[in-house]
Amino acid sequence: MNENQAKGQGEGLLGKAKEALGGLTGNKQQQAEGQADQAEGGVQQGASNVQKTVGDAFGRTGGQEQAAGQGDQAVGKVKEGLGGLTGNSDLQAQGEGQQAGGQAKEGIGNVKEGAENLFGNNRS
Repeated sequence: MNENQAKGQGEGLLGKAKEALGGLTGNKQQQAEGQADQAEGGVQQGASNVQKTVGDAFGRTGGQEQAAGQGDQAVGKVKEGLGGLTGNSDLQAQGEGQQAGGQAKEGIGNVKEGAENLFGNNRS
């Protein structure tokens, strides 16, 4: 398990606890935040798995950068959506920012991969 997978798992567990506490206290906002944390953790774990698989398949920094960017975009999309559903404008803004960062990261990966294809991959 890599660092991002562990963070995703931790976020999911924290979300479960938050949701349960919200249920016990009747706090619907806390329940919704717990569900959002669980979803975010699951997406983070999934994105990390994709990143690792792509990196293993291509063995290139460009491919890894592209996968990381796509993962950030996916996590950002979930945050934005959950922020909108729960009325949490901060979470929604975080999601939008993470999507933009992911697009930039993916673009950098595209450039790296293009250079690797043009000049060869000198990594051993």
